[in-house]
Amino acid sequence: KADMLGYHPQVILAGRRINDGMGAYVAQETVKGMIANGVQVKGAKVNVLGLTFKENCPDLRNSKVVDVIRELQSFGCDVHVHDPLGEAKEAEHEYGIRLTAWDDLPACDAIVAAVSHSAYMEKSFAELSAKLNPGGAFTDVKSAYDPAVVQAAGFKLWRL
Repeated sequence: KADMLGYHPQVILAGRRINDGMGAYVAQETVKGMIANGVQVKGAKVNVLGLTFKENCPDLRNSKVVDVIRELQSFGCDVHVHDPLGEAKEAEHEYGIRLTAWDDLPACDAIVAAVSHSAYMEKSFAELSAKLNPGGAFTDVKSAYDPAVVQAAGFKLWRL
């Protein structure tokens, strides 16, 4: 059908493969950042900020953040997930992911800023990164944070 409509399925399928691999790619880059900082990856604590499909939306369906979490877990990371809008019961039922309250997030070796909810963007970077250990890795999936601020705070930055 795609050929009849003038679309080349190879291009569409290649795009889908790239999109499907993004979660693993983000996790792998986060792990590389931790390794570059001398962090032991197995057992490293990683706080993931945001689980929903997109910012300022409570919809958890089709979220690629789940792929990031699974890949980090496959490396042996201890992953904690916070989302101010995602429904905790749905996250646990659909994905087996337990959401962590903001105040209960542990000190961590890496932060993955996965979804740019207003609740995160309204915080100062100092508040957002308060639980990130010195020299920690900061993964900015949406390129929402000022690189100069992140690097001035002494964190290893990676942006998609």
